[in-house]
Amino acid sequence: MADDSISLKALTELKTLRVQACAELQRRTRQPLIYTRSTALELLSIEKPKLPYSTRRDSTAWVIVPSLQRRCHVPGVTYLAWVGPIETQVVGRYFECVTPVCAWAHYASVLPLDELVVLGDSMMRRDRRLQRARLEDFAHYLQRASGFTGIKKCRRALLLMREDTDSSQETRVRIILLRYGLPEPTVNHALHIPGTARTVFLDMAYPELRIAIEYDGNHHRFSSAQVLRDDKRREDIESAGWTYIKITYVDLLDESAEEALAQRVATALGKVLGTPVPLEPRIDVNRLGDGNRARRRPIWSAGGDIEARGSGRY
Repeated sequence: MADDSISLKALTELKTLRVQACAELQRRTRQPLIYTRSTALELLSIEKPKLPYSTRRDSTAWVIVPSLQRRCHVPGVTYLAWVGPIETQVVGRYFECVTPVCAWAHYASVLPLDELVVLGDSMMRRDRRLQRARLEDFAHYLQRASGFTGIKKCRRALLLMREDTDSSQETRVRIILLRYGLPEPTVNHALHIPGTARTVFLDMAYPELRIAIEYDGNHHRFSSAQVLRDDKRREDIESAGWTYIKITYVDLLDESAEEALAQRVATALGKVLGTPVPLEPRIDVNRLGDGNRARRRPIWSAGGDIEARGSGRY
Protein backbone atom coordinates (compact mmCIF):
# COMPACT_ATOMS: atom_id res chain seq x y z
CA MET A 1 0.00 0.00 0.00
CA ALA A 2 3.03 2.27 0.31
CA ASP A 3 3.14 5.31 -1.91
CA ASP A 4 4.27 8.93 -1.74
CA SER A 5 6.80 7.91 -4.34
CA ILE A 6 6.62 9.63 -7.69
CA SER A 7 4.37 7.72 -10.10
CA LEU A 8 5.40 6.01 -13.32
CA LYS A 9 3.37 8.59 -15.23
CA ALA A 10 5.15 11.48 -13.52
CA LEU A 11 8.54 9.87 -14.07
CA THR A 12 7.73 9.41 -17.75
CA GLU A 13 6.70 13.05 -18.08
CA LEU A 14 9.90 14.14 -16.36
CA LYS A 15 11.91 11.95 -18.74
CA THR A 16 10.24 13.59 -21.73
CA LEU A 17 11.20 17.05 -20.47
CA ARG A 18 14.76 15.95 -19.81
CA VAL A 19 15.08 14.39 -23.27
CA GLN A 20 13.97 17.69 -24.80
CA ALA A 21 16.50 19.60 -22.69
CA CYS A 22 19.31 17.20 -23.63
CA ALA A 23 18.43 17.49 -27.33
CA GLU A 24 18.68 21.26 -27.11
CA LEU A 25 21.94 21.03 -25.22
CA GLN A 26 23.53 18.68 -27.72
CA ARG A 27 22.61 20.99 -30.57
CA ARG A 28 24.91 23.55 -28.94
CA THR A 29 28.04 21.37 -28.71
CA ARG A 30 29.90 18.74 -30.69
CA GLN A 31 31.32 17.24 -27.53
CA PRO A 32 30.02 13.73 -26.72
CA LEU A 33 28.07 14.03 -23.49
CA ILE A 34 27.56 11.20 -20.99
CA TYR A 35 24.90 12.19 -18.47
CA THR A 36 24.97 11.27 -14.79
CA ARG A 37 23.42 12.07 -11.40
CA SER A 38 19.99 13.74 -11.57
CA THR A 39 20.12 13.99 -15.38
CA ALA A 40 20.69 10.24 -15.69
CA LEU A 41 17.97 9.48 -13.11
CA GLU A 42 15.48 11.52 -15.12
CA LEU A 43 16.47 9.89 -18.42
CA LEU A 44 16.14 6.46 -16.80
CA SER A 45 12.83 7.27 -15.02
CA ILE A 46 14.25 6.65 -11.55
CA GLU A 47 12.89 8.42 -8.49
CA LYS A 48 15.37 10.80 -6.91
CA PRO A 49 16.34 10.68 -3.23
CA LYS A 50 16.26 13.74 -1.00
CA LEU A 51 19.09 15.69 -2.58
CA PRO A 52 21.50 18.05 -0.85
CA TYR A 53 20.91 21.68 -1.70
CA SER A 54 24.16 21.87 -3.65
CA THR A 55 22.96 19.25 -6.14
CA ARG A 56 19.37 20.47 -6.67
CA ARG A 57 20.11 22.45 -9.82
CA ASP A 58 17.81 20.33 -11.95
CA SER A 59 18.05 22.75 -14.87
CA THR A 60 21.76 21.90 -15.00
CA ALA A 61 22.80 18.81 -16.94
CA TRP A 62 25.27 16.61 -15.08
CA VAL A 63 27.93 15.14 -17.37
CA ILE A 64 30.69 12.68 -16.43
CA VAL A 65 34.30 12.93 -17.60
CA PRO A 66 37.37 10.86 -16.65
CA SER A 67 39.14 14.06 -15.53
CA LEU A 68 38.31 17.75 -15.36
CA GLN A 69 40.92 18.38 -18.06
CA ARG A 70 38.52 16.65 -20.46
CA ARG A 71 35.65 19.03 -19.83
CA CYS A 72 34.48 21.76 -22.18
CA HIS A 73 32.88 24.96 -20.90
CA VAL A 74 29.36 24.34 -22.17
CA PRO A 75 26.69 26.59 -20.62
CA GLY A 76 24.14 24.59 -18.62
CA VAL A 77 26.52 21.68 -17.92
CA THR A 78 28.09 20.65 -14.61
CA TYR A 79 30.94 18.18 -14.93
CA LEU A 80 31.71 15.31 -12.58
CA ALA A 81 35.21 13.84 -12.79
CA TRP A 82 35.12 10.11 -12.05
CA VAL A 83 37.95 7.64 -11.45
CA GLY A 84 35.78 4.55 -10.97
CA PRO A 85 34.32 2.26 -13.64
CA ILE A 86 32.08 4.11 -16.09
CA GLU A 87 29.19 2.00 -17.35
CA THR A 88 26.84 3.57 -19.88
CA GLN A 89 23.69 2.93 -21.87
CA VAL A 90 21.77 4.76 -24.57
CA VAL A 91 18.33 6.27 -23.91
CA GLY A 92 16.02 7.22 -26.74
CA ARG A 93 18.59 6.12 -29.34
CA TYR A 94 20.56 9.38 -29.04
CA PHE A 95 21.37 10.15 -25.40
CA GLU A 96 24.16 8.34 -23.56
CA CYS A 97 23.99 8.21 -19.78
CA VAL A 98 25.53 6.10 -17.06
CA THR A 99 23.78 2.94 -15.91
CA PRO A 100 21.55 3.10 -12.83
CA VAL A 101 24.18 1.45 -10.62
CA CYS A 102 26.88 3.81 -11.87
CA ALA A 103 24.64 6.84 -11.14
CA TRP A 104 24.04 5.44 -7.64
CA ALA A 105 27.80 5.30 -7.05
CA HIS A 106 28.16 8.88 -8.28
CA TYR A 107 25.83 10.05 -5.50
CA ALA A 108 27.84 8.40 -2.70
CA SER A 109 29.99 11.48 -2.14
CA VAL A 110 27.02 13.81 -1.58
CA LEU A 111 24.22 11.70 -0.08
CA PRO A 112 23.99 10.52 3.54
CA LEU A 113 23.94 6.76 3.94
CA ASP A 114 20.18 6.51 4.45
CA GLU A 115 19.35 8.39 1.25
CA LEU A 116 21.91 6.31 -0.67
CA VAL A 117 19.94 3.26 0.51
CA VAL A 118 16.70 4.97 -0.55
CA LEU A 119 18.14 5.57 -4.02
CA GLY A 120 19.34 1.99 -4.34
CA ASP A 121 15.94 0.64 -3.27
CA SER A 122 14.21 2.90 -5.81
CA MET A 123 16.15 1.17 -8.58
CA MET A 124 14.86 -2.26 -7.48
CA ARG A 125 11.09 -1.74 -7.26
CA ARG A 126 8.68 -4.66 -7.10
CA ASP A 127 6.85 -3.04 -10.04
CA ARG A 128 8.86 -4.38 -12.99
CA ARG A 129 8.10 -1.22 -14.99
CA LEU A 130 10.20 0.69 -12.46
CA GLN A 131 12.85 -1.94 -11.81
CA ARG A 132 16.25 -0.92 -13.15
CA ALA A 133 18.69 -3.17 -11.25
CA ARG A 134 19.06 -6.01 -8.78
CA LEU A 135 21.33 -6.37 -5.76
CA GLU A 136 23.80 -8.46 -7.72
CA ASP A 137 24.32 -5.56 -10.14
CA PHE A 138 25.42 -3.27 -7.31
CA ALA A 139 27.66 -5.97 -5.85
CA HIS A 140 29.27 -6.65 -9.22
CA TYR A 141 29.99 -2.94 -9.77
CA LEU A 142 31.64 -2.57 -6.37
CA GLN A 143 33.74 -5.67 -6.94
CA ARG A 144 35.19 -4.01 -10.04
CA ALA A 145 35.64 -0.58 -8.48
CA SER A 146 38.33 0.81 -6.24
CA GLY A 147 39.36 4.15 -4.90
CA PHE A 148 36.42 6.40 -5.73
CA THR A 149 35.09 8.82 -3.15
CA GLY A 150 32.26 7.17 -1.23
CA ILE A 151 33.05 3.53 -2.02
CA LYS A 152 33.00 2.56 1.67
CA LYS A 153 29.60 4.20 2.03
CA CYS A 154 28.38 2.26 -1.01
CA ARG A 155 29.47 -1.01 0.59
CA ARG A 156 27.60 -0.13 3.78
CA ALA A 157 24.53 0.90 1.80
CA LEU A 158 24.52 -2.37 -0.10
CA LEU A 159 24.14 -4.25 3.20
CA LEU A 160 20.96 -2.27 3.92
CA MET A 161 19.37 -2.16 0.47
CA ARG A 162 16.45 -4.48 -0.29
CA GLU A 163 14.84 -5.62 -3.53
CA ASP A 164 11.13 -5.35 -4.37
CA THR A 165 10.16 -2.31 -2.31
CA ASP A 166 7.27 -0.09 -3.36
CA SER A 167 8.18 3.37 -2.09
CA SER A 168 10.94 5.54 -0.74
CA GLN A 169 8.94 6.24 2.42
CA GLU A 170 8.81 2.52 3.08
CA THR A 171 12.60 2.43 2.96
CA ARG A 172 12.86 5.42 5.30
CA VAL A 173 10.56 3.74 7.85
CA ARG A 174 12.66 0.59 7.73
CA ILE A 175 15.81 2.58 8.42
CA ILE A 176 14.18 4.44 11.32
CA LEU A 177 13.34 1.16 13.04
CA LEU A 178 16.91 -0.02 12.66
CA ARG A 179 18.25 3.23 14.12
CA TYR A 180 16.40 2.48 17.36
CA GLY A 181 17.68 -1.08 17.56
CA LEU A 182 14.53 -2.84 16.37
CA PRO A 183 14.70 -5.90 14.11
CA GLU A 184 14.54 -5.25 10.39
CA PRO A 185 11.08 -6.00 9.00
CA THR A 186 10.61 -8.07 5.87
CA VAL A 187 9.55 -6.01 2.84
CA ASN A 188 6.48 -6.89 0.78
CA HIS A 189 5.61 -10.07 2.63
CA ALA A 190 2.90 -12.01 0.78
CA LEU A 191 -0.10 -12.69 3.03
CA HIS A 192 -2.90 -14.97 1.85
CA ILE A 193 -6.27 -13.86 3.22
CA PRO A 194 -8.02 -16.95 4.66
CA GLY A 195 -11.29 -17.91 3.00
CA THR A 196 -10.51 -15.90 -0.14
CA ALA A 197 -8.36 -16.14 -3.24
CA ARG A 198 -6.67 -12.86 -2.33
CA THR A 199 -3.03 -12.32 -1.49
CA VAL A 200 -1.88 -8.92 -0.24
CA PHE A 201 1.71 -7.72 -0.13
CA LEU A 202 2.46 -6.04 3.18
CA ASP A 203 4.77 -3.02 2.98
CA MET A 204 6.76 -4.31 5.93
CA ALA A 205 6.12 -7.19 8.29
CA TYR A 206 7.41 -9.35 11.10
CA PRO A 207 5.92 -12.61 9.78
CA GLU A 208 7.11 -14.63 12.80
CA LEU A 209 5.02 -12.37 15.05
CA ARG A 210 2.20 -11.64 12.57
CA ILE A 211 2.75 -7.89 12.69
CA ALA A 212 2.09 -5.78 9.58
CA ILE A 213 3.44 -2.23 9.08
CA GLU A 214 1.80 -0.25 6.28
CA TYR A 215 2.67 3.23 5.03
CA ASP A 216 -0.47 5.25 4.22
CA GLY A 217 0.38 7.85 1.59
CA ASN A 218 -1.00 11.32 0.97
CA HIS A 219 -3.31 10.37 -1.88
CA HIS A 220 -5.33 8.08 0.38
CA ARG A 221 -6.82 11.09 2.19
CA PHE A 222 -8.35 12.59 -0.94
CA SER A 223 -10.16 9.59 -2.44
CA SER A 224 -13.20 8.12 -0.68
CA ALA A 225 -12.94 5.01 -2.85
CA GLN A 226 -9.31 4.57 -1.82
CA VAL A 227 -10.21 5.04 1.83
CA LEU A 228 -12.79 2.25 1.53
CA ARG A 229 -10.25 -0.04 -0.15
CA ASP A 230 -7.72 0.71 2.57
CA ASP A 231 -10.29 0.00 5.31
CA LYS A 232 -11.17 -3.33 3.68
CA ARG A 233 -7.48 -4.19 3.35
CA ARG A 234 -6.92 -3.50 7.02
CA GLU A 235 -9.97 -5.58 8.00
CA ASP A 236 -8.67 -8.48 5.91
CA ILE A 237 -5.20 -8.29 7.48
CA GLU A 238 -6.57 -8.12 11.01
CA SER A 239 -9.10 -10.91 10.33
CA ALA A 240 -6.13 -13.08 9.36
CA GLY A 241 -4.90 -12.66 12.93
CA TRP A 242 -2.30 -9.97 12.28
CA THR A 243 -1.55 -6.80 14.24
CA TYR A 244 -1.81 -3.79 11.92
CA ILE A 245 0.35 -0.66 12.36
CA LYS A 246 -0.40 2.32 10.10
CA ILE A 247 2.34 4.85 9.34
CA THR A 248 1.84 8.28 7.73
CA TYR A 249 4.08 11.16 6.77
CA VAL A 250 3.44 12.69 10.22
CA ASP A 251 5.48 9.85 11.73
CA LEU A 252 8.51 10.94 9.70
CA LEU A 253 8.38 14.70 10.30
CA ASP A 254 11.26 14.95 12.78
CA GLU A 255 13.40 12.98 15.19
CA SER A 256 10.79 13.12 17.95
CA ALA A 257 8.11 11.72 15.61
CA GLU A 258 10.48 8.99 14.45
CA GLU A 259 11.19 7.90 18.01
CA ALA A 260 7.45 7.78 18.73
CA LEU A 261 7.01 5.62 15.62
CA ALA A 262 9.73 3.24 16.76
CA GLN A 263 8.11 3.06 20.20
CA ARG A 264 4.73 2.11 18.67
CA VAL A 265 6.38 -0.75 16.82
CA ALA A 266 8.34 -1.81 19.92
CA THR A 267 5.13 -1.83 21.96
CA ALA A 268 3.44 -4.07 19.38
CA LEU A 269 6.44 -6.42 19.43
CA GLY A 270 6.30 -6.53 23.22
CA LYS A 271 2.59 -7.37 23.28
CA VAL A 272 3.10 -10.36 21.01
CA LEU A 273 6.24 -11.54 22.79
CA GLY A 274 4.74 -11.04 26.23
CA THR A 275 7.67 -8.98 27.46
CA PRO A 276 8.73 -5.34 26.98
CA VAL A 277 10.95 -4.54 24.01
CA PRO A 278 13.03 -1.47 24.91
CA LEU A 279 14.34 0.91 22.29
CA GLU A 280 18.04 1.52 22.03
CA PRO A 281 19.34 5.11 21.94
CA ARG A 282 19.11 6.42 18.40
CA ILE A 283 22.31 5.50 16.56
CA ASP A 284 24.10 7.38 13.84
CA VAL A 285 22.91 6.21 10.44
CA ASN A 286 26.48 5.41 9.43
CA ARG A 287 26.62 2.61 12.00
CA LEU A 288 23.75 0.76 10.35
CA GLY A 289 26.07 -0.94 7.87
CA ASP A 290 28.06 -2.50 10.70
CA GLY A 291 28.33 -6.23 10.07
CA ASN A 292 28.09 -7.00 13.80
CA ARG A 293 24.63 -5.47 13.98
CA ALA A 294 23.54 -7.42 10.90
CA ARG A 295 24.48 -10.69 12.63
CA ARG A 296 22.24 -10.10 15.64
CA ARG A 297 19.72 -12.80 16.43
CA PRO A 298 16.07 -11.74 16.13
CA ILE A 299 14.50 -11.01 19.50
CA TRP A 300 11.99 -13.81 18.97
CA SER A 301 14.60 -16.47 18.12
CA ALA A 302 15.37 -19.33 20.47
CA GLY A 303 17.71 -18.12 23.17
CA GLY A 304 17.30 -14.46 22.26
CA ASP A 305 17.82 -12.22 25.28
CA ILE A 306 15.66 -9.10 25.07
CA GLU A 307 17.12 -7.64 28.25
CA ALA A 308 20.61 -7.82 26.72
CA ARG A 309 19.69 -5.55 23.82
CA GLY A 310 20.13 -2.31 25.69
CA SER A 311 23.62 -3.30 26.86
CA GLY A 312 24.75 -4.45 23.41
CA ARG A 313 25.45 -8.00 24.71
CA TYR A 314 23.81 -9.78 21.81
